[in-house]
Amino acid sequence: MAPLLFFPLMMFSISIFSISALPHSLNNQHKQQQLLLRFKDEISHNSTNFLPDWTHHIPLCNWSGLTCDPSSHSILTLNLSYMNLDGTISPVLGNLSSLRSIDLSFNALTGHIPPQLSQLSSLRCLDLSNNALTGHIPPQLGQLSRMQKLHLYQNQLKGTIPPSLSDCRSLYLLSLTYNQLQGSIPPELGRLTSLKYLYLGANNLTATIPHSLGNLSALVYLELAENDLTGNIPPELSMLNHLQFLSLFTNNLIGTIPPELGKLTRLQVLYLYTNNLSGTIPSSFGNLSKLTDLVVSENVLSGEIPPQLSQLSSLQYLDLSNNALTGHIPPQISQLLRMQKLWLQNNRLQGTIPPSLYSCRILDGLGLSYNQLHGSIPPQLGDLTSLMYLSLGGNNLTGRIPRSLGNLSALVELTLEKNDLTGAIPPELGMLTQLQVLSLWGNNLSCNIPRSLGNLSKLSDLELSGNLLTGSIPTELGMLTHLQTLYLFNNSLSGIIPSSLGNLSKVTELFLFGNYLQGPIPHELGMLADLKYLHLFTNNLSGTIPSSSGNLSKLVNLELSENQLSGKIPDSLSSLQQLENLYLEQNKLTGEIPVSLEGCQRLEVLQLSQNQLSGKIPEIFGSLQHLRYIYLAHNKLTGEIPVSLEGCQKLTKLYLSYNYLWGRIAR
Repeated sequence: MAPLLFFPLMMFSISIFSISALPHSLNNQHKQQQLLLRFKDEISHNSTNFLPDWTHHIPLCNWSGLTCDPSSHSILTLNLSYMNLDGTISPVLGNLSSLRSIDLSFNALTGHIPPQLSQLSSLRCLDLSNNALTGHIPPQLGQLSRMQKLHLYQNQLKGTIPPSLSDCRSLYLLSLTYNQLQGSIPPELGRLTSLKYLYLGANNLTATIPHSLGNLSALVYLELAENDLTGNIPPELSMLNHLQFLSLFTNNLIGTIPPELGKLTRLQVLYLYTNNLSGTIPSSFGNLSKLTDLVVSENVLSGEIPPQLSQLSSLQYLDLSNNALTGHIPPQISQLLRMQKLWLQNNRLQGTIPPSLYSCRILDGLGLSYNQLHGSIPPQLGDLTSLMYLSLGGNNLTGRIPRSLGNLSALVELTLEKNDLTGAIPPELGMLTQLQVLSLWGNNLSCNIPRSLGNLSKLSDLELSGNLLTGSIPTELGMLTHLQTLYLFNNSLSGIIPSSLGNLSKVTELFLFGNYLQGPIPHELGMLADLKYLHLFTNNLSGTIPSSSGNLSKLVNLELSENQLSGKIPDSLSSLQQLENLYLEQNKLTGEIPVSLEGCQRLEVLQLSQNQLSGKIPEIFGSLQHLRYIYLAHNKLTGEIPVSLEGCQKLTKLYLSYNYLWGRIAR
């Protein structure tokens, strides 16, 4: 009979337990509700009815942004990310002892991080990133021994990185980027042996990189870029056997690149650019078989490009630009069949461009400009049909521009300036319908400008200056409605300026000087509403200055000197309120200097010498407070020199000789 008596007794004890636990659970929920409502009171939203379900009338575990333990109804996670919240984070969150995760990221929260959060002993994840938090990182956060992820990036935090964070031994992600942190990187962080991701970039951190970071044996991602770190790259980083991403760019690191980094066989990305690193590129980098990105540009590296880099079969992005590298471009580099970008510009490389580069069929960027390369441009480059950027300027290249470059249908920028290229501009370049920049200036190109260039409907910059081009300016250039700069100066172009150039509604710089252009200045140029610089000097232009020039409301420089222009200076120039420099010298202009020039209040240089201007110097010049240079020599001006010129406080040069003036000049 004993078992029969035991069973109801056991049931009775369970019932007593359940009844006694119920008030405790309800009490806990009420307490949590009160704390969360106090938290809500300190944040705000552009809507007065935000978090409408946060009310006593709705069960706590049904509140938005919360998840609860199903049995105890204790809050486990709080997620209010991307809710456009502002205000401050209340310290009362530190009393929600069951919280395992807090995510308040991507809001506009301000104020300090409450140190009371260190009371959340169960917390695994704290994400306060992408807010406007200020103050220091509370050192008390080091008490969160179970913390695995700490996201504080993209705030306005100051002060130093607390060494106490090294006590968060479970931490595998620490992200503090894009703040205003200063001081050194604590060597104690080297004790975080579970750490996989360390992001400290874009701060104001100083001193050297701690050697102890080499102890982070689990580290996969190390990002220390955009700080003020100094000293050498620690060779101990080569002990990070799991490292896949190493970013140290834009610091003040010096010394050589440790060849030991060649042991990081899992490395995929290596960014060391914009430092003061010297010495050679280690040949041991040839062992980094998984490397996709190698960027060491903007340093002072010297020596030759190691041919061992051709072993990097996974490489997609190689940037060695802006160094002092010498020697030839290794032809073996063409074995990198996955390469998409090859930037070697601004070095001291010699020799020829390897024709074998055509093997890199998916190459979309090739930058070899500003080296000492010679020889011709290999026609085989025309087989690189994925190429978007081809930069070969500033070398000693000779021969003709290959017609095959017209096959590069994806090309956006073609820059071949400052070489010794000869012959005609291939009309095939007119097939590059995606082209935005065509820079051929500073060569010895001859013959006519191809009319086919008018087909380049996306072109924004056309730079053909400093060549031996002849013939007229093609009217078809007026079809380039996206053009912003047109440089045809210092050639041997003749004929008239096409009125179709008035269709270039986006052009800001029109430089046609130093040619043999003749005829009138087209009044259609007055439709160029965005024009800032109009340079037509040193030609044989005739006729009058178009009154439509006064429509160029953004004009800063108007240079029409050394032509055969006649007639009066138009009163409409008074509308050019942005004008700083007006050069009209060495023409055949007559009449008086317009009093209306008073409207050009920003004028700094007025050059009207060597014309046939008559009458008096306008008194209003004294009101042009920015005038620095006045050139009126070699005209037929008469009368007294205006005393008002004494009001030009910035005036440093005044040339009035060879006129019929009298009076005195005093300052």
